[in-house]
Amino acid sequence: MQFTVDTADGGRPRAIEEPLNIAVIHPISRALLPFAVKLHIPPNAISVAGIGFGIVAAWAYFHYETPAMALAGFAAMLAWHVFDGLDGMTARATGRTSAFGRFLDGFCDYSVFILVYLSLAFAAKNEAGLAISLGAAVLAGAAHVVQAAWYELQREVFIRRSAGQPGFVPRAAVGGFLEIGYNALQAKLMPGAHALDAALGADPALRAGYVERMRPILSAATILGASGRTFAIFIACLAGSPLWYWLWEILGLSLAAVLIERARRRREGAFLEA
Repeated sequence: MQFTVDTADGGRPRAIEEPLNIAVIHPISRALLPFAVKLHIPPNAISVAGIGFGIVAAWAYFHYETPAMALAGFAAMLAWHVFDGLDGMTARATGRTSAFGRFLDGFCDYSVFILVYLSLAFAAKNEAGLAISLGAAVLAGAAHVVQAAWYELQREVFIRRSAGQPGFVPRAAVGGFLEIGYNALQAKLMPGAHALDAALGADPALRAGYVERMRPILSAATILGASGRTFAIFIACLAGSPLWYWLWEILGLSLAAVLIERARRRREGAFLEA
């Protein structure tokens, strides 16, 4: 059994995709795809251009106390998400996917969030003091990295296994020490992956059972996606303080990640015992 993948963009199965991506971001990206292909815009150039929207978002969110500026920051981040979807669509449509393109896409994604986090930290210094605000932003950033590494790995493994392929596949570290460290982190976050791949083998019935059992877990994990963070940042700023977002990232999303991971391990364990 395999999920039907949205052939319009060749992306992830809808069952495990982030709601905001399905409703808003990916439709806009698909609408821009013909223009990107016609103009021969390199996918990597689209990834880098997305950082420009991150800079705009950081500038706008530095003035988050003004609702119009908070809205501008949110709009700029949505535009970045559109470009973040468009680069992958363009790469697949033109046959220009590459290991470096994958690394660059992730690097640009983190760059946007770093810019926004730092902007909000300095903007909130009068509210809580720079040490507390910056410290909270750093802790939130660290939590973000771990949560995102886990979430991205779970999606990749699930998609490969649902397609009849080995789930955990080591990647070449074309991004140097940054990607080496990130790959090492992901490997630590998913122990026992090779054992499950061996247990699933090539049996289509076993794989179909695995997909059905794990689909709700991956659906719940979309709370850890980038678009959800973008929305939460906007809501926190409208509520009057980015500190609300730091708390959500450090405590709320960390707790969600732990609970979802525990549920994943229980389901995988029960599946192997069945």
